[in-house]
Amino acid sequence: MTEILAEPGRTVVETAALVRSGALTARAVVQEALDRIEECNGILGAFVHVDAEGAVARASAVDELVRAGEDPGPMSGVPLGVKELHPVTGWPFAMGSALYADRVADHTCTLVQRAVAAGAVPIGVTASPEFGRASFTASALHGVTRNPWNLELTPGGSSGGSAAAVAAGMVPLATGTDGAGSLRIPASYCGLVGFKPTYGLVPRGPRHIGAADNDHYGALTRTVRDTARFLDCVSGIDPFDRASLPAPVRFEDNLTADLRGLRVAFMPDLGNAPCDPQVVEVTQTAAEKFVAATGAQLVPAQLTVDPDCGAAYRTLSAPDVHTQLRGAPPGRDIHPTLRGYLDAAGAMNAEMLADAHEARARLVARMAEAFERFDLLLLPATQVPAFAAEGPMPTEIAGQQVDHWGALAVTMPFNLTGQPAVSVPAGTVGGAPVGLQIVGRRHADALVLAAAAAVEQTLS
Repeated sequence: MTEILAEPGRTVVETAALVRSGALTARAVVQEALDRIEECNGILGAFVHVDAEGAVARASAVDELVRAGEDPGPMSGVPLGVKELHPVTGWPFAMGSALYADRVADHTCTLVQRAVAAGAVPIGVTASPEFGRASFTASALHGVTRNPWNLELTPGGSSGGSAAAVAAGMVPLATGTDGAGSLRIPASYCGLVGFKPTYGLVPRGPRHIGAADNDHYGALTRTVRDTARFLDCVSGIDPFDRASLPAPVRFEDNLTADLRGLRVAFMPDLGNAPCDPQVVEVTQTAAEKFVAATGAQLVPAQLTVDPDCGAAYRTLSAPDVHTQLRGAPPGRDIHPTLRGYLDAAGAMNAEMLADAHEARARLVARMAEAFERFDLLLLPATQVPAFAAEGPMPTEIAGQQVDHWGALAVTMPFNLTGQPAVSVPAGTVGGAPVGLQIVGRRHADALVLAAAAAVEQTLS
């Protein structure tokens, strides 16, 4: 079961350049993707639905534009995997849940609409755990999704299907969500780039329902430049998303920023989060190489995150889970994690909600104060190496017992604060990838991506 199916393949930027120039047809690119899916998806379980006919038709339309001398866009002919939490009209929209196994989407989310407008070719739906509420990708509906680097291991979650698809060379790009680490964790485990932008930069329209304001949209790619290209195509104000923000710059044009003198702090544990020593060693080495290569300045972190943030996160998120499940058919079993959210929603009162909002406000203030002392915070993207594909999530890390939130202690806080954070490959532990996480101030997305590009170049 340890067979390696990880495959580099073409990047988004390389693919689009070949298709735009006419050197390669979008239809040929899509056929390559379909062939690769046919070859290894049965083993990996990355895609849960493939629309071959629709993908070929869309690719043919891209080729017609090229033949007519028109530019289909900066993602011309790029095969796109779509996480099953993102609706596409006419495609299954179960969100990983057997409760909605027969549901079909009646609209397409803004994220996919904008990618298609930029020339991308949606090719199918990638797997997620039920409603995206786990850090490994397995569900009663779809079964287990496996890591292309080692089939016994998880690709992470909840964007694990997207990560497995990109890491295996099925597609160069797949969408994802990050509610508590669900882009960064799969990126870390699969040797990819997973960027959680500032909250609101990538819109969640047109019908996203939720009040927690923790869920960020993004993508998994093989390179930082591919991520920047994607962001340039999909970011910006959406009238259907009250939280959407204007795109501040062209991200792809700002990847080579001068980082000399930048104040960088490395902190593996955010003051109290246990972390596997091997993961610490790999990420600290990567951080030190980044500092040396860029001329940045290493400074003390002096930061401790309140461990009660996990309880605040659950309280704030519980109504969203209740919303997703209140219309479900009765008498069906649900995942224990979801049951925990529902129990929390049922027990909630005004005092608990007020306490959770106050806890988030304190965390935002603490982070803002800390980022007065440094410009970037570097830390592991995951506290442990990739674990068993079937789960469960870790219950012990570095000799310490942890609960669900303790296993997300280095990712979840930045969902509460809405800060940009990226996982970029840092090395391996036991032959499987490990990611370095780079966190910036809110709206410092371009700086975070430039630092990630520098790490990528330094370690390549």
